[in-house]
Parts: sequence; C-alpha cells; structure tokens
Amino acid sequence: MTLHTRLVQPSTAEDVTRLLGEPESKIFGGGTDLVPNRTWGLDTSGTWVQLRAVPEATMISLDEEGQWSIGAAVTLKAILEHPKLPGLYPLLADAIMAVATPEIRNQATIGGNLCLDTRCRFRNQPPIWRLGLEPCFKSGGSHCYAAPASSQCVAILSSDTAPAFIALGARLKVHSRSNSRWIEALELYTGDGDRHLTLAPGEWIETIRLPSRPPLGVFDKWRIRKSIDFPEVNVAISVAPGENSREMRMVLGAVAPGPIRLREAERLLAQGPWDQDRLVLAAHTVTGAIHPYDNGQMGVVGRKRAAEHILYRALGKLRNMMGEKGVSA
Repeated sequence: MTLHTRLVQPSTAEDVTRLLGEPESKIFGGGTDLVPNRTWGLDTSGTWVQLRAVPEATMISLDEEGQWSIGAAVTLKAILEHPKLPGLYPLLADAIMAVATPEIRNQATIGGNLCLDTRCRFRNQPPIWRLGLEPCFKSGGSHCYAAPASSQCVAILSSDTAPAFIALGARLKVHSRSNSRWIEALELYTGDGDRHLTLAPGEWIETIRLPSRPPLGVFDKWRIRKSIDFPEVNVAISVAPGENSREMRMVLGAVAPGPIRLREAERLLAQGPWDQDRLVLAAHTVTGAIHPYDNGQMGVVGRKRAAEHILYRALGKLRNMMGEKGVSA
C-alpha cells in the first residue's frame, strides 16, 4: 500500500495527460471525496494531479455559437455564483445546490462530482469495520456482498450533477495522449461499480459544454438527511420543445453504478397529453427499469418506492413549469 502521496500542479493539458499516464495517479479536484477515502484506506494512489494551474480547466466561457463551457476544475460554488449560468440552466443549479453542504460546495469541483467514486455500504466504512470481510470486487477480491450472485461490482454512483448533465444533453471534452475528443455525458459511465468510468489511463475531462438552447428541466433528490447525505435516488428531467415534437430526457441516478436513461417513460409521455393518469403510469415504469441492491441506507423496496415517488413529483413540477412557460404538456 502506498503510504505517501505527492501533489502536483501541472500548468498544461499535456503535462496532466503525461502525469495521469503514470501508475497510481489520480485527478485531485477539491479533495472532498478523495481525502476521506484516503483517510479510510480506500485510496492508495501515489500521485494526485491538481488542475488549478491549467487555464482550460478553470474557466467558464461562452463561444460564438452560444454554447457555455465549464472547466472541470471550476468549483460548484463558482457555478452557482456565476451571473448567467444559474438563470440559463436552473436544472443544473438545482442539482448543484443538492450536493452536500455549502462548505463542501465551496471546495468541490464540477469534474470531481461527475467522476465521483462509486459507493457501497459494505466498502465505504472505517478500516476496522472492513477487517471482518474478505475483499470485494472493488477492493481487489472476487465477491460482491450487496449482490452475491453478481459477477461484477454494483457499487452506486452518487453524483447529483451526472443526471443533470445527461438530461441537459451536455458533452464532455476528454484529453488523451494522442488527441482530444467529445463524448456525450452518458458515455462517461461503464455500468461497472469497480471501474465505473470509460476513461483510459492518461485520459481526463477538461471541459463540460452545455447546449446553446437550454431545455426546460427539473431536478429532484431523495436522501435520508436533507442537509448533507448522498442521494438514495435522484432524477433529472428535461424537455426541449420543438415545432412538431419535443425532445425529452429522463435520467435516474444513485440506484446503479451509472445513471439510467428512462426511455420507456419518455416514450409513454410522448404519446399524449400529460394528464394525471399518464404521469402515474410514467412514474410506475421506473420499477421495471431499475434493479437496486441492498448497498445504500434504504432497502431495495424502499428505494424503488422512493424512485417512483420522486419521478412522479418531478414530472408534476415540470408540467407546472411548462404551463407557466406556455408550453403544452
């Protein structure tokens, strides 16, 4: 196990890529998740690479096409205090406001929340608690305590901003050794709780780009303690009205190793007006779309019920919002 970690602050994207290509190196954003994991022995990386000195990763900018870009090292607080972004993208602002506490939002970065490590109640425990268990998949073993029949880790992605960015149709700029590329936000996640990101060694997120025409949207979250806890389930929904149709995205988070796009509910809501019966049916589809495990604070049945409840609640909020904006639901 690595006992000492060095913190480096490269000033160019190329140097970041080079450093991340070394064994046992990780991006260090605000440290609000990485440092506690290190304290509990869950992180053994030897090099932490901080992005504060990389200009591209620390800026919020607007291009000629009206698309806003947010650097991965921008803090959650900076986004909330930006003169334009919260008003243009209230869905994102609501998701950020749901993250932890003001003190944590002051330090945490947007890229760090997108790439938040997965969590499980059998692993995210003090070292003395874990001594009684053989290592699980995420700890280098060959067993899952939350889902004994599973052949892979089912630890949960607890990011609040991931569903929001997916619902907004955001794109991520990924740097690698050879080039840089843009991916859809949903493409960042593998669905495996152990290696939950699609980023290869040396790859990292530099920028998040938002659409020039913000859709209407809502975010909702269910957690045990409203003041600080990670979500037991969260949801982000967006609607972009068009001339003949409307594009809709419904994304559920915190019930699996990655966000889940609720396509059956999207299709159901596209088939007719949003009356009460249709909203109830759309919310109920979530019970067949998710398969949570006993790895959170709530049980499996409780999380399914919570997911259905907050989806129905969020749809009601969005319907009211559309009515206020003069958009037919």
